[in-house]
Amino acid sequence: MVIAPAAVEIDAGSWRIEARLGERNVFEYLLASQDGSELLLIDTGTARMACDAILPAISRLGFALSSLKFVVVTHPDLDHQGGLAVLRDAAPDAATACGFLDRAMVRQPEQLLHDRYQQYMHEHGLGFDDVDLAWMRAGYGGPVEIDLTLVGGERLRVGDRVFEALPAAGHSAGHLMLFEPASGMLFCSDAIHSSMCPSVDGVPALCPTYEDVEAYLDTIARVESLAPAELHSGHWPVASGGDVGEFLRSSREFVARVDEVLVASLSRPASLGELCAAVERSLGPWDSPTHMLMFIVHGHIRRLIRARAVELLEPGVRPARYVARTA
Repeated sequence: MVIAPAAVEIDAGSWRIEARLGERNVFEYLLASQDGSELLLIDTGTARMACDAILPAISRLGFALSSLKFVVVTHPDLDHQGGLAVLRDAAPDAATACGFLDRAMVRQPEQLLHDRYQQYMHEHGLGFDDVDLAWMRAGYGGPVEIDLTLVGGERLRVGDRVFEALPAAGHSAGHLMLFEPASGMLFCSDAIHSSMCPSVDGVPALCPTYEDVEAYLDTIARVESLAPAELHSGHWPVASGGDVGEFLRSSREFVARVDEVLVASLSRPASLGELCAAVERSLGPWDSPTHMLMFIVHGHIRRLIRARAVELLEPGVRPARYVARTA
């Protein structure tokens, strides 16, 4: 893991804290009241990023940790929640917050590994090996009680500034976005993915990893209707003006292309792993293991089964296999 900490001012009283996870950028956001007496932090990076990037940035900007009012984790992933325990120890009076439906995995990182990263291992044989899991445990921090769970619709006040919590399910069930109406800035973290997550130099580093397809499409539509002036994410470059619409369009188009690949591939029985490989061949490559596609492919398969377009063959046999339904 290489970390190159920096704090970039994106608007008056708003900073993007930049770190790196391998070859990818990881962004957290520090938002201050006009007088600097209250702060809101969006996401906490890994445990190491919290120590090496976030806390030093707060100090360099001249803020006291006692001013930290809210620490909001947008969703359960080790590069967004891993530093939460570090922040809680450094700023014990700050309210820790996350989405209501994500609270179990955010408060207990070991549950994150079991329920999110290894959820397809037993049934499908897809997941992470012991080396990967050891690396994840080194970065996910410790258990933290969540003080505030949000469902979307709440307003968080930071001095004179108001941020609206918005539901953004798809990548996770309780994923949150924060929107500041006064500035038009939308902090969307990993809610929307386009067709890839880029490396620092812009090449495809990671495939999209949404899970619930219908919820993901609803989130894209919600952002579209909101028409934010700027889109600030967890890994992608800032988008503004027409770039916001293009980012949303490419995200919706990618979903449709995955459906096309899967429907074509399921003319004969296939496992989840085989379907991931088919999507990689057709829509990739990405600089990530093929099994990382398990999140989106399984999400699409669930939707196709509910639509009675696909069926599960021989329930109980592992790995599970699927095929297109015949009339």
